[in-house]
Amino acid sequence: MRSADPNRGERHESPEALLVPSSGAARHVAFPDTEPVLSGLAPGDRVVGVIWRGRLVEVRDAEGRRQQTADGPVGWPADRLGGALACLSFGLAGLVGAVWPLLRREDRRHATAGQVVRWHGAVLAVLAILTLWARSANGWPLWAIPAIWGPLAVLGTVSMTAFVLAALRGELSGPVPAADA
Repeated sequence: MRSADPNRGERHESPEALLVPSSGAARHVAFPDTEPVLSGLAPGDRVVGVIWRGRLVEVRDAEGRRQQTADGPVGWPADRLGGALACLSFGLAGLVGAVWPLLRREDRRHATAGQVVRWHGAVLAVLAILTLWARSANGWPLWAIPAIWGPLAVLGTVSMTAFVLAALRGELSGPVPAADA
């Protein structure tokens, strides 16, 4: 390794290193973070690079520790977790909210309850996406996603339950017009 810039001083900029292989063609490599390999390297240290499909995807130090580069083929678990929370909350609530009124077509209160479930599912999905954004913007660890979204999801579910019960009691629907006799 010729040089490393693990602390660029610029917010949200990736740590970088300049690696010079035995062939002499220097490569600028970006990393998602500095741990576990980049933080312990100094100029002149030897590393082993793993090249996959023409891209340097992993670096190993002399002690055998591995670190994926920004070009690595494996996605980041936080993205998958945030996407799963958004899709699951919106998809499940959307499915329940869409099927519920179909099963009880004759009652307007059930249609209102289904609409309440759909809207609360959309809000839970937006909260999951905002939680994922806040986590990545602040560099919080992966466990921050369920720690933040979990209590918000509980509050949203309690709110949804209260609104569904109110809809089923007829408190959310407007007055039913009297039928002319």
